Amino acid sequence: MPSIRNAALRAGLLAVCAAVAAMPAAAQVQLTVRPLAPPETFYVADLVPGGSGARPDLLGITLVADRVGQTVSLELVVSRETQSATEIFRGTTNPFVLNQSVRQITMRDLVSRGRDVSLTDFTVNDDVIDGPGGRGGRLPAGTYVFRVTVRDSRGEPIDTDEVRVSVTSPTRVELLSPGGPADASPPEVQGPTPRFIWSADGAAPGARFRLRVVQVDATAGTAVEALQSGFPAWESIVTGTSAFYPASAQALRLEPGGTYAWQVTRELSTSGGQDVVESPIYWFRVGGPGAPGAASGTLQLSFNALLRALGLTELDGFTPVGATLEDGRPLSLDKLEALLRAIGAGEVSVLDVRVR
Repeated sequence: MPSIRNAALRAGLLAVCAAVAAMPAAAQVQLTVRPLAPPETFYVADLVPGGSGARPDLLGITLVADRVGQTVSLELVVSRETQSATEIFRGTTNPFVLNQSVRQITMRDLVSRGRDVSLTDFTVNDDVIDGPGGRGGRLPAGTYVFRVTVRDSRGEPIDTDEVRVSVTSPTRVELLSPGGPADASPPEVQGPTPRFIWSADGAAPGARFRLRVVQVDATAGTAVEALQSGFPAWESIVTGTSAFYPASAQALRLEPGGTYAWQVTRELSTSGGQDVVESPIYWFRVGGPGAPGAASGTLQLSFNALLRALGLTELDGFTPVGATLEDGRPLSLDKLEALLRAIGAGEVSVLDVRVR
């Protein structure tokens, strides 16, 4: 027969086991972070809660709880991964209750005022803002890591997730041709359909540029004044870094002897909305047809249009001054012009192209 002491000990152990079995399992919350609209550039100010301007929606955060009614909090850490890795921003929310098994939160919720998930305590790395490339809070190009952690009511981490966002952060657009800077005399350009060429840093697929060409007349005596107030001879949105002046009703004809100014602006998607980067201003003067044997304006339009249609862009800028048939017979410029118009209208097919 067991002793009274052993019986009491077994009873105590059974009570402890029963108490342990009655304790609930630790609450579980699964966290998932996904990028919503990765921008070309973003600003530290867009991460600071309660700032002015449009609030960004960079991230989507999903919380899946195994039990409704849990109290949790979130922590957001933003770090630069490339070009001298460093932490940029760290912020936390007050504790809030998960009243649903699935809770969707966006970056806009975190940085807006008065929400249960608003960031209330944060620190910013001032060296990043004020240092080289910070540009008043505009972060330089690189890869940035956004890490989110969900914590329980005691501040212990439950789950964490992160995403990487590559930022090109364009800062400049440089013009190459035609013409030259507006603070010098306008160079002369031959032909009514010049090719506009520029370059840009951080160019990404689908980057959008706005090209604007304005005539400089007696009313607008300078290139700057013309672009500020003049009616555009041509304006277009371009996704590359070059464009031919159209030989069609899309644009006004560039008049021989006329002076024209042009500028390109880069349209950026930023964490706080749309922004632009402006190029310098260039201008040029259109040369007349005065060279002996030079083709008429109509002929040159047809010739340039044919070159582009045939993909012979390496001949851009050449002007036809004569033509010869395959058998050696000369072809007048009038007949050449008619032939080019017929090719452009589809009345004559081009079977072979040879450049000699």
